[in-house]
Amino acid sequence: MTSPVAHPARPRIFFIRHGETDWNAAGRLLSRTDAPLNGVGETQAAALARELADLRWERAFTSPLVRARRTAEVVLAGCTDAPPLTTDERLVEMDFGPYEGWTDAELEADPVAATRRRDGAELEGVESQAAVEARVRSFYDELVGLPGRTLVVGHGRTLRILIAACVLGVPASVAGNLRMRNCRPAIVEPGSPSLLLGFNVGAPGIDFAR
Repeated sequence: MTSPVAHPARPRIFFIRHGETDWNAAGRLLSRTDAPLNGVGETQAAALARELADLRWERAFTSPLVRARRTAEVVLAGCTDAPPLTTDERLVEMDFGPYEGWTDAELEADPVAATRRRDGAELEGVESQAAVEARVRSFYDELVGLPGRTLVVGHGRTLRILIAACVLGVPASVAGNLRMRNCRPAIVEPGSPSLLLGFNVGAPGIDFAR
């Protein structure tokens, strides 16, 4: 392994959705169920660790759920001088409540869920986008102004709301127009304004050190 790349002149935050789980592969809503990575997810995390191995991290955060924590641990294990991994409850996935484990087909077959989704209304018993935005904004605001690189591993819906509301400055509902791939970083330069430098990054030739 080469020496880690020193921290960049401007701060960078890498927001990463955890590796794949069996429920992800089956297209089932997964929030607070503490599902582990499957074989594909472990492979994704290991591949990401290799891609990021030469970076130096000043700090690292993860959701407490095992799929995110395991992904973060694999990434940090591939680095030299890795920082301690901090668990933060604000990074947990949006709570899907009674719809946990449902597929899109099952949601469409349910008249109440289908109608509310078509009307753009939130589903009863599901954590509101406003509640998710409040907790991730609190988290993000604490990172603004910190130097160097920060690793953040979390979940698709929660991270998309964070990026929409805190980075792009658009309504949290815009998160529904984004798709965050497993183990494909979104890279942000925090500040005023914050800049989204990359989304689902990982194509050959990408220089993560920039």
